[in-house]
Amino acid sequence: MDFDRLIAQLPEKKAAIHTLERGKAVRRPYAALAGDVARVKAQLLAWGVRPRNRVGIYAPNSYDWLVHDLALIEIGAISVPFTDDFAGSVNEELLDRYDIALLLISRNHARLFPQRPAHVAFMDGDNAAVSALERAAADDADLEDQFSLVFSSGSAGGLKGLVISRKGAASTLPPIVEAIGIRDDDRLLMFLPMSNFQQRNMCYAALWRDIDIIITDYTQLFNAMRLLQPTVLVAPPVLYQMVYADFEKQSAVRRALRTGVGRLLSLVPGPDRRLALARRLLRPLHDQFGGRMRVLVTGMAPIRRNVSAFFRNMQLPLCESYGMVESGSLTFRPAHSRKDGSVGRTLPGVELHFAPDGEIIVQRDNPLTLRYFQCAGGENERTFVGEKKVATGDIGRMDVDGDVFLLGRKKELIVTPGGYKVHPEIIEQEVNRSPDVAHSVIFLKQGANFLTCVIDLCPPDDDAARARVKKHIEGLSSTRKAAQFVEVIFAGEAFSRENGLLRPNLKIDRRAIEARYGR
Repeated sequence: MDFDRLIAQLPEKKAAIHTLERGKAVRRPYAALAGDVARVKAQLLAWGVRPRNRVGIYAPNSYDWLVHDLALIEIGAISVPFTDDFAGSVNEELLDRYDIALLLISRNHARLFPQRPAHVAFMDGDNAAVSALERAAADDADLEDQFSLVFSSGSAGGLKGLVISRKGAASTLPPIVEAIGIRDDDRLLMFLPMSNFQQRNMCYAALWRDIDIIITDYTQLFNAMRLLQPTVLVAPPVLYQMVYADFEKQSAVRRALRTGVGRLLSLVPGPDRRLALARRLLRPLHDQFGGRMRVLVTGMAPIRRNVSAFFRNMQLPLCESYGMVESGSLTFRPAHSRKDGSVGRTLPGVELHFAPDGEIIVQRDNPLTLRYFQCAGGENERTFVGEKKVATGDIGRMDVDGDVFLLGRKKELIVTPGGYKVHPEIIEQEVNRSPDVAHSVIFLKQGANFLTCVIDLCPPDDDAARARVKKHIEGLSSTRKAAQFVEVIFAGEAFSRENGLLRPNLKIDRRAIEARYGR
């Protein structure tokens, strides 16, 4: 894939961008997108934006976000999208810190700059007298390949800055797109923040393959699915777990009936025929996804095995991919795979090696990220370990069939006072098999001799659910030495982005949870 050709070919393409604006569906053909990109490109150039300038973006998902992003790619400027982690700190000091020549914001964020200096512009409104700042050109050795500077926050907290490679972004896309099996009539839904590079990369893939794109945000997700009927959805495991939890709340009779229908449908020959029948016979579930959903994809964290099995039985194909911003998508497990618990097999062009301690080392011709521009001391050297090699920080193994299994994060390994080594993620996966558990987080309190498990119940205030979860954990304790917690804490409120216990990408924030419940 080539970004210059990608944008140049937009007028010839047939697909469209779909959005919900004031509750109404809006369709913009790719030809119209091409015209808007050309207009915004001319505007940015008139404002003084030049190749290799850093242009900040701080705005919610929108059609205008995509237009400005593509215009910056055309110019050769370096986009710097600020995530929700920067809420409350988007100011002149931030722009100076990252050498931002121009900041693009939405009208909803006008309060951040009440005087609106000339180097701050609306991407969705009228502007006057805009002028980019003169910034000294960076002397980075890899400047010619810099595509975007992005920020990534993991479950352990902290914010890393990554230099995205233009070559890497172009070369790591085709393998995952081919693995998903994108078709000409597909419609991809994007709802996670576009400041998340993986979201933008899938958007570029849709433009490349000439399929429809739905742009929305998480607050309008289910409404967008109902009205705009996507066929492909890429989402974190928490979304699918929510749907499964809702199913588990139904009466035992209804659950048994629908589970039985799903099992009978699995006997019908042909995936397309099974899916067509399921949309009629299991309509309530399929309608939650708009009624035309063809492929569900998850990643970012391991999916629970019972959730994966549930979607397979309901004839909603749920695939899984494993990857990281540093190296792009690495593996893919198709929906028909029965290797629940694995993240699939390596994609073409990806080589995985395993260090003596089990850490996964990735080697590919063009990793997605060139290096960190912001990280904790020594992390750059620990991650980018050699020519085209990236240390993932994940401990894993590969079976004889080539399927990859993740055991946990290297840095999250807990060593108890008795010397017992525990991968908390492994135990959390066992705990999370209870349908009453939305999230679980295991850690060792400072000075403690036992593990602590914080449970986010679904719903939070349910005494019967507490009893079921305690019984479930006791069952684990009888067979798994590491699961012998002395303390189980039920969270007083659901983990969310708003209370800081989930990151903007909907992953758990381990450090925030440990700080709140580890006193």
